[in-house]
Amino acid sequence: HLTKDIFSGLGNLRQLNLQKALTQSHGSSLPIIDDFAFHHLVQLEHLHMANTGFREITEHIFSGLPNLRTLDLSWSSTGLKTVTNKTFAALQESPLLQTLNLTAMGINKLAPRAFSSLGNLATLLLSYNFISQQLNGDELEGLSNIKEIDMSMNQQSISLTNTSFINVPTLRILKLGRALKGTLDLKPSPFTPLVNLTILDISNNNIANLNAGLLTGLHHLKVLKMQHNNLARLWKTANPGDPVLFLKDATKLSVLDLDYNGLDEIPLNALRGFFELHEL
Repeated sequence: HLTKDIFSGLGNLRQLNLQKALTQSHGSSLPIIDDFAFHHLVQLEHLHMANTGFREITEHIFSGLPNLRTLDLSWSSTGLKTVTNKTFAALQESPLLQTLNLTAMGINKLAPRAFSSLGNLATLLLSYNFISQQLNGDELEGLSNIKEIDMSMNQQSISLTNTSFINVPTLRILKLGRALKGTLDLKPSPFTPLVNLTILDISNNNIANLNAGLLTGLHHLKVLKMQHNNLARLWKTANPGDPVLFLKDATKLSVLDLDYNGLDEIPLNALRGFFELHEL
């Protein structure tokens, strides 16, 4: 049980590692973390709570951490299923926060403005969860300085819309490997607002349908991972309406991964103009 004065007198602490420190012993209930349990740690920059278990994330657990830069809750059991705009509201008192690691926490839904208190966050890690929903875009509203979002390994239960990423134009790295269901044959493309994107991973999604505008506007894209999909039909000469040249807007690529797609034809102009490509 972490009480609100348990860290009293540790005002100069910069890093706190509680990994595996809070766990449920046989026959006992989950540990409790009181509101304001960390508020004495005014210089704390890195809080590591991976592989822990505690009863719940209450509204003020993380209040009073003005210098916090990293919060790692990965592989932890907290009962958190839906991230709402109140879940991490206390972190608005932590304007320096750069990285929030929520990997493998059992999360299944992101509510509108789920991270709206985290305006300076750069890295949001959400892989290995069970997020199952259509992303409409309001879920990511307020992440005005975000650079990386990782939603990979989410059971292929996330579907995208034209507006999924409309509120995160600063994004540079987007990882959606083994996360998507449904179609990417959308106009405009879900990725069009991401004008600063340099790395896109949409591998392992069984994608079979997309259109030539998939990468429109992604003029800075350097790495594209599309392996383990079903793209063979799109490049066939016999494809209705001619082959789909979905790479045409990404000629700045340096790394392109298309293996395990069953490709047996490469259209004449499919790779024309890729002068910066180093790895195929």
